[in-house]
Amino acid sequence: MMSMKILFLLISFYLYAEITPPNYDFTLKSLEIFYPGKPIEEVKKLNPKYKTIEDNGDAKLFLFQIKKANYKLDIYTQVKKDQITDLYVRLPQHFIHDIVLKDLQKTWKKQDRFVRKDGSALYTWLNRDNFNIIYQGSCSITCFPMFLEIVSTDKAVKPLYNKFNEAVPAY
Repeated sequence: MMSMKILFLLISFYLYAEITPPNYDFTLKSLEIFYPGKPIEEVKKLNPKYKTIEDNGDAKLFLFQIKKANYKLDIYTQVKKDQITDLYVRLPQHFIHDIVLKDLQKTWKKQDRFVRKDGSALYTWLNRDNFNIIYQGSCSITCFPMFLEIVSTDKAVKPLYNKFNEAVPAY
């Protein structure tokens, strides 16, 4: 009888265990080394496994990866004259939109522009720390992030999401 009470007590404690979302350890701080204005050589030293996607002399496009226990991020960086000008990351769909958006708003305050259409929303922060931030979230049964882009405010820099959209064939 005593063993039943102990078993019941152990099960009760288990039921009150904290459940954390799958992206509990993701913060924008993990992307800071890839922010526009950072020298690419420093990033290459910290992340020696990278791929060169495009090389046009002074303009280059690199792919880096961050691997964690619950996710892997592919981070595209656009580089001009050895300085990062643009960062694009496709966020895993098992991430929770509210947590990512809260982190963005904590870092850069309320967004300047917000557009919602057909279950998707685009958030834009303009001229924060000399760059613009673009974040897209989408909803079906739950809400999840799609991508995050941080691009230099330099008008000569073409954002990566524009380049990626041009690469998709038109039907």
